Amino acid sequence: MFDGKRIRVRTVNEIVSAMRRTPDIDYLYLAGNHDEAAHAFSDMELPQNFKQFTKKWDTFLYEDVAVSGIEISSDNAVSLYRNVPHKDNYINVVALHGQIGTECGVDRVNLKLLKDRGIDYLALGHIHSYSLEPLDEKGVYCYPGCLEGRGFDECGEKGFMLLTTERGKIVPEFVPFSCRQLHQMPIDITGLAKNAEIAEKMRSVAESFSSDDMVEYILTGCYDPMTDIAVSYLQNLVKGDFFFTKVKNKSRMAIDPDNYKNDISLKGEFIRLVLASDSNDEDKAAIIRIGMEALSGEEIVL
Repeated sequence: MFDGKRIRVRTVNEIVSAMRRTPDIDYLYLAGNHDEAAHAFSDMELPQNFKQFTKKWDTFLYEDVAVSGIEISSDNAVSLYRNVPHKDNYINVVALHGQIGTECGVDRVNLKLLKDRGIDYLALGHIHSYSLEPLDEKGVYCYPGCLEGRGFDECGEKGFMLLTTERGKIVPEFVPFSCRQLHQMPIDITGLAKNAEIAEKMRSVAESFSSDDMVEYILTGCYDPMTDIAVSYLQNLVKGDFFFTKVKNKSRMAIDPDNYKNDISLKGEFIRLVLASDSNDEDKAAIIRIGMEALSGEEIVL
């Protein structure tokens, strides 16, 4: 729920107030790897509908559903799998926090040891993207992801899981929730010689996105040294298209040093000197472009 060691008091107060305003709803809270450092609920009088899982198995019963969970620690990382709760004649939901795998440990969930344990739905936290997969012949496991993408490593649709019980079975449904989506779009600029052409391609690949979204364009491919790629200019061209835009240049200069290895012209010598320098690729491309303009007698564009 929290993502830092320091949490504003008004943030915690608003969360607790929301729980108090909805006393008919229980809030089952399993702390994640960022939550413990926050100590957000320390020294607070919490409402009775706030149910917190501890470092020992807890189970909460709701009509025909049993929800069990435990906070994984160094003390219980192995032993917790010996006594996974199961309630006969109930739909069994288990909540754990960690990366799935075949190992036991803090922030590790050993799926192998949870198979065939009567779990209908394994609710997982830690991974910030949605996935729903079979656990065994009876149950499934699910990462709902986060409610809002927080960076361009968390792109795509975000939301929560709605679980409905029908005739002794559980039906999971992903519900989109986020105000905006994040998109990371590679733009191959190979063969494009002008910034206007690059901007046009950027807009064409993102035309289906909502103006409320956030977009990061990644320039890829190869470009001619005479092409003056201006990242700041491109960013200004598209900055009004979406809530937030960012442009990164990961393209590379399309010069093969072998083509100039035996070139005895002034141009060949100049290119060899630049390519052998300690400058980064972006600076090398700019130096070569300016040098070619000077050698050709053209106006130099800085």
